[in-house]
Formats: sequence, structure tokens, C-alpha cells
Amino acid sequence: MPTKIVDLSARSEIIRDEPFHVHFWECTPSEYKKYLGDPRTFLEKMGIKIPKECRIETTIENHDWLGEHAPGMASSNGTIVCNVGGGNVARQVYRVVSYGHDHSTVGKFKKKLLHGVEEQQVKARRKAAK
Repeated sequence: MPTKIVDLSARSEIIRDEPFHVHFWECTPSEYKKYLGDPRTFLEKMGIKIPKECRIETTIENHDWLGEHAPGMASSNGTIVCNVGGGNVARQVYRVVSYGHDHSTVGKFKKKLLHGVEEQQVKARRKAAK
């Protein structure tokens, strides 16, 4: 079962009001192989129900790296596949973007956030006086 499942629509009032869902989850290569084999059932087991009339599209950002580090999608060497999925409300598509990386990179990079963690959005910026 995937881990770190986050419904970003639930986390953000702004996304919640939009006509689409946004989700994040992390899985092992063997779990990802199951996703690729039957995405609708896989997503439903996580609580993401995609109707039959809604197509599912998947993009693997670094397919070559993933194939090299998780041959046959069977390795258990710390390779992780992170996924962001969205759509399926007003749009008849649910798009998933997947990215494979090594567990050692989790928390390694410092990010510059656009707004504080308690804020819902970037504050309006004032126009500079001429």
C-alpha cells in the first residue's frame, strides 16, 4: 500500500474550491508496477475513485533513471516513486506525474516556499511606485 498519501484538496481551501482534485503519494517500485498494471483499482484502494468515463494519464519524469535503479520495478534498494495526481471533477481526465528517486534525497534539499506553512496563498504584492 502506498504511503504518505496526501489529499492537497483537503489541505488547502483554495484547491478544495477548484473543479479538480490534487493528490500526492509515495510508493515502492513493486507497488508502482501494480499501479501501472491497473491504475484505476490501485487508486481506488487509496480512496481515489476514478469513474470509468474518466481516463487516467501517467507521465514518468525520469523513466530511464527509474529503470536503471529499479530494474523490472522489483528492487527494494530504497528507490521511491513519488506521484502527484489531479483532475476528475470538471475534467474527464486524472493525470499522474511520477518521479523516481533514492530515499537518501528525502529532506536533503532546502526549498524556498512561496508562502508560510500556515498561509493559504502568497500574499498580494504591492506595485512599486514609479
